Amino acid sequence: MNMPGAVHHFYGGVIGPPPTEEHRRSLLEQWVTLETPSALLHGENPSDSAYAFHRCLGVLNGFLQALGLSRSDDRLRSISARELRPIVIIGAITEDLHWHFVSEMLMHPDGKDRGNGKRTVEVHLADLNAAISAIANEVPFIPSRQWRSRAQRRRYEGDAADSVISFQVAAETLLYETWHMLMVDEGASRSDLSLKMLEELPFKTLLVRELHGKLGGSWDTTLPATPIGDYWAKLYLKRNRILHAGNQPHDGDAEEAESVFVRLEAFLEERLRVNLKSYPRTLLAKLGTEELQSRGWMTKWMNDFVNQVNSEPEPFYLPWDTAGRKRS
Repeated sequence: MNMPGAVHHFYGGVIGPPPTEEHRRSLLEQWVTLETPSALLHGENPSDSAYAFHRCLGVLNGFLQALGLSRSDDRLRSISARELRPIVIIGAITEDLHWHFVSEMLMHPDGKDRGNGKRTVEVHLADLNAAISAIANEVPFIPSRQWRSRAQRRRYEGDAADSVISFQVAAETLLYETWHMLMVDEGASRSDLSLKMLEELPFKTLLVRELHGKLGGSWDTTLPATPIGDYWAKLYLKRNRILHAGNQPHDGDAEEAESVFVRLEAFLEERLRVNLKSYPRTLLAKLGTEELQSRGWMTKWMNDFVNQVNSEPEPFYLPWDTAGRKRS
């Protein structure tokens, strides 16, 4: 990295030894430096110790949006703090216009590059083959996991709007997949399920009637400080404001959307655990045996059930008539 060179170029400052000429020739870098008064502006949060950085980033993103519009160039987009990894250099300019180094600011740890880990080729191949098989055989809950993965790219790509929308798609997919599996557990046939899907059940009805009726717990979307109430206010309605009003979310909106999605998923899994004897196939499809064991949810009853489904001729998550088993 040529940060010492960038500081010297812009401000004549020194923060470390400059790179060698050979290193300098091998670099292709772009730098942005932003300056702003140190005083708080009206409306800024006094408890935000990084207020000056957030102000600068907001101005930069406004400039990038305007530049993209002026050039009709869709390659230009806003960036998030997570993309400025791993650190940002903070300096100050004194009254006599001399720049001096203040500190480094460590950026979001979840914005750092992810390593490949230490897995053998054999492990990689086994995992890849299992994933290909899961997709090909339409294993439940794979689509919601894929949408969640897309939403989490915000940590590396910085698109807050795409993240919020994708988390909502992941949530809807997760809950409709759960409803489908609950009906499989209840003994619905393939044709029963097809008819249910054709009804195009409204999403809110799915929450407050179907899932509430089968799993119990609080599914009231109007109750604040509950998994469902917070999900509705902080993800579902936020997605609607993006789609219907053109709202431009910021990184904090996307981070909040992720938080309430995680709480929603945890709430759903807990309701499945409470109802495991009524909906064991759904719980097994959602978590798998390894996760059930790691959470301490593999009771003797559940272990006997897993042994039973492992002896069935077709995958346990298929309707009884498709799988060739007796109707439960």
